[in-house]
Amino acid sequence: MSFDLWMQLLGTMKVKYPYIFLLIFLLTLMVNACKHEIPVVEHILPTGSGGINPDTVVINSDPCNPDTVYFENTILPMLVSKCAQPECHDAITHQKGIRLYNYVRVMSSGVVQPGNPDDSEMIAAITGIEPDTIMPPPPNDPLTAEQITWIKTWIQQGAKNNACIEECDPSKFSFSANLLPVIEFACEGCHGINGTEIELTTYSQISAVALDGRLMSALKGINGYQLMPYNTGGLPLCNIEQFQVWVNAGAPNN
Repeated sequence: MSFDLWMQLLGTMKVKYPYIFLLIFLLTLMVNACKHEIPVVEHILPTGSGGINPDTVVINSDPCNPDTVYFENTILPMLVSKCAQPECHDAITHQKGIRLYNYVRVMSSGVVQPGNPDDSEMIAAITGIEPDTIMPPPPNDPLTAEQITWIKTWIQQGAKNNACIEECDPSKFSFSANLLPVIEFACEGCHGINGTEIELTTYSQISAVALDGRLMSALKGINGYQLMPYNTGGLPLCNIEQFQVWVNAGAPNN
């Protein structure tokens, strides 16, 4: 009700104590102002170049527990790399209405039954229980046994939207020990043998894009390059720093 209508009402009723009505009017405004729909914030960001997003993630400020599988640290980057790609389950294509690029979409797709991996459609798809619908579809490489175990364990543990703080030392930049595993985990969905025209599976391929500046431009989303990995908020800052130190050292095969 507007202020003018309240004034008309006061005049019509000849109220003895108009301030009481004014107080009611102000309270009405306050109540109406507080009525709003809480928006669903759909972040495509995993841990991201800016860190863990507090709006959508249950943050565990402790170091990662080796007995726990965390959605933001392990599951989401894997789903984005392997499943949330063009012509599959990304934001645009979303085959069969399934979107796998953030927690809200994963859970609303109905492919995960928290606490019960055996009844989860996602497990049936990635394990090839139905060969004609195995995911990722050929000629893409299937998930490894270790990756399938991670997803099963995450679902068994309640399919939580959780994250943790991973230990990382930017001064450790061994290509084989520190950098290649990150590329295999977060990039192979697009840049594997059956991926895009830019293949990143060998040292020579990776070092080539590192030394000509393309790698860091993509990892930082600068110089006109789209931020990579695709459909994410980027790698954690520590990983980006590791790649930068490696590039600065001449991208050695160490």
